Amino acid sequence: MARFGLTPLERCHVENARKELAAAQTLNLLDENAMARTIGRLEVAVERLIEMVDAGTGEMAGRCPAAHPEDLTPCTGPVVVTVLDAANSGAGGCEHHAARLLASITAGRPVAMPDAPAGIAVRIFRAAHHMRPYPWREERA
Repeated sequence: MARFGLTPLERCHVENARKELAAAQTLNLLDENAMARTIGRLEVAVERLIEMVDAGTGEMAGRCPAAHPEDLTPCTGPVVVTVLDAANSGAGGCEHHAARLLASITAGRPVAMPDAPAGIAVRIFRAAHHMRPYPWREERA
């Protein structure tokens, strides 16, 4: 029984966090490489859960899911596309952050939301093509 109205992506994040926690309980503590991988996976799972909670309280207002934590630029509008990676994992994004994310991943593609303006996915794809990966790192320097 679901207590919260979670999207399929959010349910996937919760399920992945459960799996990582279960895997961590059977970890061989003498295997340093396995420990490092497990800690990294748990970090990502906890970060995603925190982002979900923060988004629900409005703490991350003005930021779309495609905005990288290090990218301090504000969103330029509503979420208009989902940026999918090679494994079909996705994040919804405004035009600005979707292009920046797409420029930073391999084999990504934008998929327009049903209510998005016509041609938005192509426009984002073209914008990403003319960007360097991780443009926020250059902006900080």
